[in-house]
Amino acid sequence: MVASESNETDEIIRCLKIHGPVTFRNFLTALLVWLFGVLVFIPIASSLGEQTGLACSLIIFAAFTAFMYRATFGFKKLIDAFSLLPARKYGSKRGLAREDALTIFRHSFYIIFILIIYLLYFPFLVSFHFAISGIALIIILIWILFLLLKILSILSSKIIGKLT
Repeated sequence: MVASESNETDEIIRCLKIHGPVTFRNFLTALLVWLFGVLVFIPIASSLGEQTGLACSLIIFAAFTAFMYRATFGFKKLIDAFSLLPARKYGSKRGLAREDALTIFRHSFYIIFILIIYLLYFPFLVSFHFAISGIALIIILIWILFLLLKILSILSSKIIGKLT
């Protein structure tokens, strides 16, 4: 058990060393692009005209998407690695199998990540057309529903097992 925990900790440290700096650099760059774009450039361009605001939104959107695309793969690996810690801690306390606890926490972190990314993209989607943000939200909610169904199927089998 101790060797297993040590291997998991070593895996987290190795993943953080490999993917952490590049992921956080790309995310911070995307965040700076987002801050300057949403708070400075898009409002200034929109005051010059609707077409100028739309063009500026498109340019900022493309730059933000490029950096977020690079950061997303690293975030996925980091989420997978960091899911081991709460899964190990709370899975054994609740009597969950290791893989089930890992799936629950991994999917929960994915849901949080998806919602944060949607909130960052929301100003761009609204600037293009309000319906685009609605379509994106519907797709994201369907994706979250599937992740929640997987979590609920694991938890419901555990609850039913306690009731019988």
